[in-house]
Formats: sequence, structure tokens, C-alpha cells
Amino acid sequence: MAILGTFTMQPADEWDYDIDYSEWMPESDGLSENVAPEVTASPEGLMVESVTRDYDNKRVKVWLSGGVDGERYKVEITTRTREGRVRQDEFFVIVREF
Repeated sequence: MAILGTFTMQPADEWDYDIDYSEWMPESDGLSENVAPEVTASPEGLMVESVTRDYDNKRVKVWLSGGVDGERYKVEITTRTREGRVRQDEFFVIVREF
């Protein structure tokens, strides 16, 4: 598991976060076409709006929105590859109303 960092957003924001797997995955492997990445945000309140895969660049894009002012959320992404590798990454989002 890799911790990707901590980010700040406002409750009205809708932001995208890219996870780049190109350095981790062997050249012969790629993102699974059959199993979508699993994304969770906890505690409740931060919404996962969508998750897309960029097969050519080995990236996953997660769109988030909402959240409660002052709350810290953990976002976990579990990604599978065509060759059967599984990787779980996480990052944190702090919601602040400025």
C-alpha cells in the first residue's frame, strides 16, 4: 500500500485525483478491463462521483465532491491488473470552508 498524500478541498468543490500506475506495473501488464477499481471514502460525507481508467497511460482518475467542513477523509483505491496484480493505495482529503 502506498500513501499518496493529503489534499485540501472545499465542500462545494468537485475535484479529480489521478493515480499513475505506470512506474509500478511491468510493461507487459495493464489495468484490468474486467474488474473496475474499488474506491471507498470514509467516514461518510465525501462522495465518490466517478472512477475512470486510462488504459494507455495506466492511470485511474477518481472524482470526489462534498464533505463536511473540518473533516478528514481517507480515500482507498484498490486496483487490479490484467496479469492478476492487486494494489491498494490511499490518500487523505481535508475539507475546509474558506
